Amino acid sequence: MAYADPEVGKARDRERFRRRTEDRVAAGLCPRCGVQPPAPERTMCAPCNEKRNAASRARDARLRAEGKPRRNPGTARQYERERSRREAEARRAAGLCTRCGKEPAAPGRSSCEPCLEKRRAADRAKYAAGKAAGLPYGGANADAKRRAGRAKSKRRQKARIATGLCIRCGKRPPVDGGTTCAPCRQKRQAAEKRQYAERRAAGLCTRCGAPVHDGLSRCAPCTVIDEAGRNPERKNARSRQLYAERRAAGLCTACGAPSQGASRCVPCAEKSYHGSAHFRGIPVWDPRWTVVELDSGREHGPFDSEADVALCLAFEKLDRDRVEVVSD
Repeated sequence: MAYADPEVGKARDRERFRRRTEDRVAAGLCPRCGVQPPAPERTMCAPCNEKRNAASRARDARLRAEGKPRRNPGTARQYERERSRREAEARRAAGLCTRCGKEPAAPGRSSCEPCLEKRRAADRAKYAAGKAAGLPYGGANADAKRRAGRAKSKRRQKARIATGLCIRCGKRPPVDGGTTCAPCRQKRQAAEKRQYAERRAAGLCTRCGAPVHDGLSRCAPCTVIDEAGRNPERKNARSRQLYAERRAAGLCTACGAPSQGASRCVPCAEKSYHGSAHFRGIPVWDPRWTVVELDSGREHGPFDSEADVALCLAFEKLDRDRVEVVSD
């Protein structure tokens, strides 16, 4: 039936289509053909579903050949995600691999062993290609990889602490009061000493490697961090232990150089003396002035300021050309 206003005709057709669809759904029939019942977990029957899928595939192929995107890509992606989620949940409930849906899932995993091996091989190939291109972590998300690595390291450390093993090698028990064994501790200390010496020689911060000034061992940010997290009791205990070890070995307690039985070597002793209360050097006083008459040699003063010198010349009625003002 033709309508004078096309929009009115479209609205009535939509309303008629809606009523027909509701009637067919209420009758348990396919809303598209109205002849057969819908397929399981579907709204349309199998033939109508196949026709629609074939038409969709043909349309997608045509658009792909023309270099055009699929119609409404956002809706298509959302639908694919929902469909994939439903499919994975159904396969997981059936105890099958969520990727292929054919083999049973491996113990404690959601995929079967063949699919897991395929994914591992793909990950290894991708990582190798990224490393060859010079990308960190093989091109993966660096922040995510670091977070995952830290979390894995924490879990491993907790497990080794619970079993009473060294947190670094996991083979030997740790030393008393520590978390690492003696060999691992020696290796770590040797590596830290080498790094400290290299950075110290290069004029870098021994903690973060940033440039430092005036021969300091730490940069300003690292110094603040160290001061905030320093334990005075632990530092004092370590200082007393180091003092006793060097004293027993006949070494300087400040720098560790040979001291011939003294507590400090000569340079360290002089440095300590110059920084003590017994040595302060020549004090610096404010300048003072003395007025000397050239004719008689008489001295006036001393005065603490030039203003006092001017007052002296005025009161004594002395000519500036006939006196000498001496400053110390």
